[in-house]
Amino acid sequence: MTKNRFLSLTVQTIYVLITGLQLIFVPNMLLGMFGFESTSEIWIKVLGVVVLSLTILYQGINQHGSNDIVRLTVWSRLFVGTGFVVFALSNIAPMALIFFAGIDIATAIWTWFELKKQHF
Repeated sequence: MTKNRFLSLTVQTIYVLITGLQLIFVPNMLLGMFGFESTSEIWIKVLGVVVLSLTILYQGINQHGSNDIVRLTVWSRLFVGTGFVVFALSNIAPMALIFFAGIDIATAIWTWFELKKQHF
C-alpha cells in the first residue's frame, strides 16, 4: 500500500469526506449549524455526492500524484475558499460560509508549505 505523502492533504480529504457524508445523509443538520435554511430538495444530496467524489481524487493525488498535481490542489482549494468568502461578503450566503473557506484556505497553505519543504 502506498503511503500518503502530505498530512495536509490527508486532513483535507477527511474534512471533505465528513462534509460530503453530512450533505448526503444529514444535510439539514449541517446547513442549520452554519445558518443556512433547511431544504428537502435533492440538490443538496447531489452536491454531497460531488463533494464526496473529491475524496477519491484527493486520496489518489496524495498517494500517487506528482508534486505538480498536488500544487494544483492548492490552487483549487484557494479558488474555492475565495469563492466562499466572496459569496459571504456579498450577502449571497451566510457569513458562516467563511468557516468552510478558512478550512480550504488553511489546508491549501499548509500543503504549499509542505511542498516548499520538499524542495530543500
